[in-house]
Amino acid sequence: MLKKKETFLIRFAKSILRALKIRQVRLYGSKFSKKTYTLHQHIVLLAIRELHKGIGYRFLCELLPDYSRLLEFLSLTTIPHFTTLHKVSQRLKGSLLESIFLGFARKAKFRSGTDSTGLSLQHSTYYYEQRLEHFRKAKKKRRGRPRKHRTKKHQYTSIFADLDGRIILSIKLLRGKQSDNKMMRPTVIKAKELFKQIISHDADRGYDAEYNHAFNKEVMDAEDYIKLKNLDVPLHRTKGAYRKKAKSIIRKKKGRPRKNHRNKIESIIFVLKKVFGEHLSATTAACQRQQTRVRIIAHNAYVQAKRLLFKDFYMTDTAIT
Repeated sequence: MLKKKETFLIRFAKSILRALKIRQVRLYGSKFSKKTYTLHQHIVLLAIRELHKGIGYRFLCELLPDYSRLLEFLSLTTIPHFTTLHKVSQRLKGSLLESIFLGFARKAKFRSGTDSTGLSLQHSTYYYEQRLEHFRKAKKKRRGRPRKHRTKKHQYTSIFADLDGRIILSIKLLRGKQSDNKMMRPTVIKAKELFKQIISHDADRGYDAEYNHAFNKEVMDAEDYIKLKNLDVPLHRTKGAYRKKAKSIIRKKKGRPRKNHRNKIESIIFVLKKVFGEHLSATTAACQRQQTRVRIIAHNAYVQAKRLLFKDFYMTDTAIT
């Protein structure tokens, strides 16, 4: 009898369950739980919701009966009510969900990187917003105090990632515009248990500050590859001992330039937005943060499931030939 091949969703669920096991997440949130469903089952279902770009809980529960093999793998005999998943997403602690990110980390040494992006909180189309802007400009100016224009809201998302494995290790979530150079340390420190595995740390010019260079060397003990601003400024006019040292190394270096590993975090952000969407469907700030955390778990599981899928494909291809 031929063995059934694992579907992508089963691989996706397996990678999440493996991360939950590594982080020792309990099966039940309380000793008074009804124990109808486990936390592991709930987290996998919430991640599958993000795989469908944050569809409604009701629509997700209507889709689940079609995934019979996945339900069999999760040992789900009944489909949970859509309000159950909604309440679980509100009840889970943010620190618990963020600790699951580290369950996807590899044991090998890796290059790390930091960057930030924004997730949209509005769902209007680009055409609609352009038309609004057109009519706003066409209106005649009135006397008195000018009216404030509607600002586009977004959620600032700072990301610290494993560039070699394309895995997101920690995040920092805030509303509105933020300064990149002040957000690096609070983001990276959440993954401090992995500092011994980090070879180097890459970031763009937005993170060029003396305290960030010092953090790389003194706390992370990694090679500093934060890009420098104003490279043409002479050394004696450059502020900061670590910035001076980094600039002198760049000027003295000869031969082939180092590969730009910082571009890898751009590809991580691209996959996060392209596969899982750049809009958050939640309405409150707390639920938006929870949705982002579950989305990061889904992203890491997606990357690992794809890697296993390609590995098995090439292995079977070589076996046939």
